Amino acid sequence: MLVLRADPWMPEYGMGFDAPLGADGPEAVADPFVETRDWSSPRSPGPPDPGPLWFVDGVRRVDLRLLADDGDRRVPGLFGSFAVGSVRCDRRAAFGDHEVGRAIVLGGGVRAEAVEAPLAGGRVRFAPSTVPGEEPDAPLLGLQELMRRAEGATAARLAAEEGTLVLADGPLTFHGASAAPVVGVVKRTARRYLGPEHEALVGRLGPGQRTPLFSLGEDERVRRYSWYARLVPLRLPWHDHAGIVRCEVRVGIGEPGHVAALADRVSALLPTFAGRPTDPRAPQNLAPVGGLEAWLRHRMGHPGLVRRALTDWLRGREG
Repeated sequence: MLVLRADPWMPEYGMGFDAPLGADGPEAVADPFVETRDWSSPRSPGPPDPGPLWFVDGVRRVDLRLLADDGDRRVPGLFGSFAVGSVRCDRRAAFGDHEVGRAIVLGGGVRAEAVEAPLAGGRVRFAPSTVPGEEPDAPLLGLQELMRRAEGATAARLAAEEGTLVLADGPLTFHGASAAPVVGVVKRTARRYLGPEHEALVGRLGPGQRTPLFSLGEDERVRRYSWYARLVPLRLPWHDHAGIVRCEVRVGIGEPGHVAALADRVSALLPTFAGRPTDPRAPQNLAPVGGLEAWLRHRMGHPGLVRRALTDWLRGREG
């Protein structure tokens, strides 16, 4: 009998579970036996351990797409903005510092000069950047990388404060030593790291429960420890991976026993911050992250005004 199950994300955001369903092998090398060889039942941490907690995230926006002619070459490009910030949760939530960046990103290794355009009585500056690829989406990936670097720098700064815990939205971009742990919380399942016999446990997790640790690396070199955790109870008609996030930490954070204790703490805390039903990517888009995204988008400036400033600058240059 054919069984249909729903993904709770709003359709315009894709799916929370977006991994290939075929037999293609994972790109990374995964070892599921870091913590234990027993994957028959979930790990059930105790009550969540309160304490200072930082959430770090960034947002990006394409302000204007470009085609750039460099002699007889034509490459894609864009004007883009990004903003990165944090939320501190310690009995109450408060926004931390934030950074707004703007760039003109061109493909094919072509680099423009910095652009300054008049805007609202001042000027808006786009720093030059380039990427080697000439595919249409290459500049967008370049803008994404600029945002990710800024997120990593923010996480590193916050993790210098001992006694805190830093949760970064998305794959981990900070890999240096720090006084406090930094955990990447990945809300979209875009790759399958585990074989079917271990993957089956993910769908049986309850809220606050986690899988055993597994390691991730490339060319047999371990670089990260990871685990899956569930945020909210599974509801009909959701599929069994709805409400699942994957967490990861750098391998240098400590021995597997230390990482397992951290995984217990994070997995017990996450349901407290599950995304509200009104969020189009609920429940994986954590509530502090959703609030931070809206706050950061406002600080990038009105997209229509920025776009108009750029088109006026281009007209003046042509004139």
